[in-house]
Amino acid sequence: MVHGEGNEMRFNVLREWRILLVIILVILSIILIIPSSQEGVVVRSIDSDSPLSGKIEIGEILTWANEKEINSPEDLYEFENFTGIFRFMHSGKLDLAYIENGSIGISVVKKSASNLEFGLDLVGGTRVLLKPKENVTDAVVQQTIATLETRINVFGLRESKFQSVKDVTGASYIQIEMAGGSKEEVENLLAKQGKFEGKVERIVEIKNNTGSLKLDEETYSVKLNNNTITIGNILLEKNQTSKINDIDIQFFNATDKNVLLMVTAFTGKDIQSVCLQDQPGVCVSRIIKSGNGYEFNFQVFISQEGAERFAKITNDMKVITDPNTGTKYLDGRIYLYLDEKLITSLSISSDLKGKVYTTPAITGFRLTRGEALKEQLMLKSILQSGSLPVSLEIIRTDQISPVLGGEFLRDAFYAVIIAAITVAAVLYFRYRSFKILIPNMLFSFFELVLTLGAASLIRWTLDLSSIAGIIAAIGSGTNDQIMIIDEILIGGGEEEKKIYTLKQRVKRSFFIIFGSAATVIAGVLPMMFIGVGAMKGFAVTTILGVLIGIVITRPAFARIAEKILEKEEKV
Repeated sequence: MVHGEGNEMRFNVLREWRILLVIILVILSIILIIPSSQEGVVVRSIDSDSPLSGKIEIGEILTWANEKEINSPEDLYEFENFTGIFRFMHSGKLDLAYIENGSIGISVVKKSASNLEFGLDLVGGTRVLLKPKENVTDAVVQQTIATLETRINVFGLRESKFQSVKDVTGASYIQIEMAGGSKEEVENLLAKQGKFEGKVERIVEIKNNTGSLKLDEETYSVKLNNNTITIGNILLEKNQTSKINDIDIQFFNATDKNVLLMVTAFTGKDIQSVCLQDQPGVCVSRIIKSGNGYEFNFQVFISQEGAERFAKITNDMKVITDPNTGTKYLDGRIYLYLDEKLITSLSISSDLKGKVYTTPAITGFRLTRGEALKEQLMLKSILQSGSLPVSLEIIRTDQISPVLGGEFLRDAFYAVIIAAITVAAVLYFRYRSFKILIPNMLFSFFELVLTLGAASLIRWTLDLSSIAGIIAAIGSGTNDQIMIIDEILIGGGEEEKKIYTLKQRVKRSFFIIFGSAATVIAGVLPMMFIGVGAMKGFAVTTILGVLIGIVITRPAFARIAEKILEKEEKV
């Protein structure tokens, strides 16, 4: 008889579509959370001079190299001093690279045990909050984010997240979270507006306070008068710039014999692309040992308009010969500026006089190879991305170590376990029944799995505030389940219990539950649109958890509670 009742109970439960829906969605959530394979390592960054650059992308999975399975970063780093042909499997594809300097030039991390994306609070990294120095529109903010994304990607910090946020006054901010990069590197990369200028030095000989400047086919008189000069009919004070024949000319300095002018040949708008990786016969990007340090250089591809401007500026320059080497140069150098700060100056070969020059090179020098690589990468990133549409101010920079992030994750896990045990103890103390306790705790677990599954599906990053939101939503769900049980068992008292049927009492509990859910959602909804980081994370997961509860798990739990407590009533 008992066996038959059990079969009937099991059959009735399986016929309930609400319960079946919960079971199916829980299974799908587990599939979303747990990756299909734990093999391989994830590429975190790639050096610009890495032999694997251009063959493998950041975020790809590397599973095999030279007959060896790669399941941890240590497995790959065994090849750090390897030279020769390097065979490797990435994302299911076999590829080859030749390593000649004994360095693979990539960094990797162990593949995550889940598909969940954890925030910097838990995995470590750098978070930067930027504020435009002037009032801007949403379109300008989005354009700024696009430029910053290009910089970050070229620099090698591709696991970065950008978001536009506003405070209560409506002021716009840009928040960036990235898994790598030191605080100094990130600040140098993001704080620069990226205004690039290439200026050619023109030396005008002065006799009796008068000289001449030839640009293209036109000649302009230059007259010196104390600290001012007149070019044609244009008066310039020292460091002042004016446009002559569509070319910007700056009065830089003067002596009794010479006037020094800085003539703009290139600007950021003229840069079409940057040589990101050295390719023989295509472009140059190198770091070489030079004296007691390292010199870096890389080519920049200039527009035809900029190259023609360079030809006009250099067409009438004099050729001089280095007495030591015999090398011939033009009598003025080209100076490259970034945000009005000199980054390098180069001699101009006599062969380039009056030539349409589309591939100037940028050079620099640092004491160590690592410093040279970082400086080269930063310059490439800024020049490739172009100038920001607005100047930015760094409001705050937070850097969290992976070790500290791991401790946060562990503490959050312990907090969830302790909370679950405490709730279970309170429920048992109140109802003295495992028939009530087990379904209640089971559905709270289902809500946790479903919320994490939804977060994995929408690729939402989980940080400490997001986890707090999940716990708050599950706590609210547990409270709702207790309300359902109390309405079924007690109702409004013995009199109302006689008046209202079981289903009517369940409906009454749902009226309260929906009202409570609406209040919670209304309370946290503004956090999604106003505020940054923690506020938004808490709001999203709280709303997600509450909606999953009232739409999916609460109706299923109510049906099970009805079945269990219906027998209690009859008894």
